[in-house]
Amino acid sequence: MSRPVVVQHYAGSPGANGPLTAVERVLASPLAERYEFVRMHQHRGNGGLDVALLREWVTLLRRVRPDLVHVRGLQNEGFHGVLAARLAGCRRILVTVHGTVRDLRYAGRSWRHRLLVHGAEPFTLRAATHVATVCEYAAGRDFLAGVGRRFVGVIPNGVPVPAEPRAARERVRATLDLTGDDLVMLTVGRLTWEKGFATLAGALRRLPPGPARRVLLVAGDGPDRAGIEAALRDAGPVTVRLLGGRSDVPDLLSAADLFVFPSLHENLSNALLEAMAHGLPVVASAVGGNVEVLRQGGGRLVPPADPSALAAAIAPLLADPAERRDVGDLARKVVDNGYSLDAMLATLDGTYRRILGELS
Repeated sequence: MSRPVVVQHYAGSPGANGPLTAVERVLASPLAERYEFVRMHQHRGNGGLDVALLREWVTLLRRVRPDLVHVRGLQNEGFHGVLAARLAGCRRILVTVHGTVRDLRYAGRSWRHRLLVHGAEPFTLRAATHVATVCEYAAGRDFLAGVGRRFVGVIPNGVPVPAEPRAARERVRATLDLTGDDLVMLTVGRLTWEKGFATLAGALRRLPPGPARRVLLVAGDGPDRAGIEAALRDAGPVTVRLLGGRSDVPDLLSAADLFVFPSLHENLSNALLEAMAHGLPVVASAVGGNVEVLRQGGGRLVPPADPSALAAAIAPLLADPAERRDVGDLARKVVDNGYSLDAMLATLDGTYRRILGELS
């Protein structure tokens, strides 16, 4: 019996965003033995309607005749994925909501922003035959109210849980010129102001001095790098290192003592889950999916855009190694229980089976 053909749509560069990371993990999983996966990858960005890309995708979809097209995300990329599937006559189109352009506070309110919010994103949701989200927070948002019975549930992101999360600690610290006594904070994400770097800069300046050297490692790159680097330059008692885009984030996690995640808005972050899977205590802003993950334990939630609250949550964890260990152990259990890669794959498989069974 032939396997169902499932097209996996995604956009961006490896390591650059959560949806792409999720796709790569699905493609490399045992689900590849149950489904015939076909990639539909948008390598290039686009600022409007990309007719050439649509032609390419419609040709692909008509050739492979998929049983299901899984489109990840809204915004411009999701719009192109769904439109191509519709033009190709695909009967089942699942859109997973990872985020929305309406949350991009620093994007301004340009004509393009308005077109995405009021045109492309609503079309993407209307044109989908099925809609899912990656967290409960996203599922409850007003702009999804019209989805109705097409909503098939929450498919949480899932990450690998390493057996030995500290195995590379000494080696990685040596390569970064860090000593065993350094207290290392880590943040991972695209270098945009949306990720709360202004708040982080203010928090670092408010931290009290301590006996050990404090170091903040920043892994990621993005359009606001120059401004963020300037904001973090005078970080008071903390040494800051911008590492750029990294393909070895698991190694960096093994070398860190604390994960800091001050994002101004979030759905369900792979970076957050991976830090917790490595047994790191987390200090994160109380936005989006951060809340539903950390309310189970494993870290501290603080109001977004509040440097004083962020510093007040970081300082006790830096000062108390036993507290860091206990909170980190709980973080790892939270991910193992509900946000592991196996948990995500099981939910995804169940969703695919349900959707494919509807028209059989």
